[in-house]
Amino acid sequence: MAESLDDLLNQIKAEYQEKDQGKPPEKKPLLDEDDLKSPPRNSSTYQPISSSPSSRSPVEDSMLSELKAEFEEQEREAQRKRQQQQQEEQLKAKQREQRKRDALKQQAQEWLNNLKPHSDEGLWFEEFAYSYSSKLEAAMDYLQALRETP
Repeated sequence: MAESLDDLLNQIKAEYQEKDQGKPPEKKPLLDEDDLKSPPRNSSTYQPISSSPSSRSPVEDSMLSELKAEFEEQEREAQRKRQQQQQEEQLKAKQREQRKRDALKQQAQEWLNNLKPHSDEGLWFEEFAYSYSSKLEAAMDYLQALRETP
């Protein structure tokens, strides 16, 4: 791929030089048949062009700079989108957990309202809830444990 870019840059350079001399530019295909038949080499990673900076014209340098800037901008935009998507997924997960907790809290409150304090279960729960900050928190943990038990 780097060879193709070098060929393209050389072709553009030749076109500009010939244009200045009044000759029509020589057209050359951007890719040879051999390039199409052979598998791409490491096409998934960016590889800088290996030609030395002194052998490039200002037009080539400008084009390369523009391409590099465009590539970097695309990478920044892709990274920004990935971060935004990750933040949205985290927010949705938090909201899901909050809805589950709210539903459990409501069920625990209903369970407490129906609990008879002098029944066996009521007496057991009173002892169970002793170490909790509130009976509602204890009821939520109790109901959660009942759900998780097969």
